[in-house]
Amino acid sequence: MLNLIAAIRRKPGMTHQAFLHYLQHGHGSLAAANPLQVRRYVQNHVFDASFGSEEDPTHLTDFGRDSVTELHFENMEALAATMADPYTREVIGPDGAHFNDMSSALALLARPSVLMRPLSSEEGRVKVLHFIRMSKGLDLDSFTELWQTTHGKVLAEDEPQARALRGYIQHRQVPGAEKVLRHFGGRGKHVYEGVAAAYYASPDEALTHFPTYERSLREHSVESGGFYDPSRSFVLYSHEVTIFPGA
Repeated sequence: MLNLIAAIRRKPGMTHQAFLHYLQHGHGSLAAANPLQVRRYVQNHVFDASFGSEEDPTHLTDFGRDSVTELHFENMEALAATMADPYTREVIGPDGAHFNDMSSALALLARPSVLMRPLSSEEGRVKVLHFIRMSKGLDLDSFTELWQTTHGKVLAEDEPQARALRGYIQHRQVPGAEKVLRHFGGRGKHVYEGVAAAYYASPDEALTHFPTYERSLREHSVESGGFYDPSRSFVLYSHEVTIFPGA
């Protein structure tokens, strides 16, 4: 399974609520009318965010994301066929200009690794998306190994921030999809090497415990030489909206 992830923000002059309404009911309806080979389509509507780290007030990441799109595909062939389809090129793609600040979009093609399966459709649950930038000097395999190992060390502490997790998925970059990423606008290249999806029972649980989890992750990362750059990483707190669940 592949997951095409795009963190987007509203175009200038548009309110956050107007953006979310159009994204779900306008753009989402167009996608649902003809899913092509998309297995599952999820929108993550952002209600809060954090950027950089406490120790580095001059954080260098891009600001402001209103939603994160997730498109799930069976394989690369299904992804390529969907992006090449006239419906994508003539209907779905051009509609993005109605709400998406195209030049600032950040996209990632990833393969999900489920380390803690989320409970399905818990009412009120929150999904925290941690966009992670790899440290300089690492290769992708080393980054992925250190990321999983460091997450395991945080859980092994058995502190409240670990016990509060209701699910955890690591979306790990799959190289070679630069042309696909340009569908969302932006830079047409991978900027982030991974996105963690951490699930919590409520907004209060997420806002209380994820910052502590991330601080512990950062501390353990430093012990091993550092696998990610907190200054260029960011966190989005969101509610998951399923446009269509797939087969």
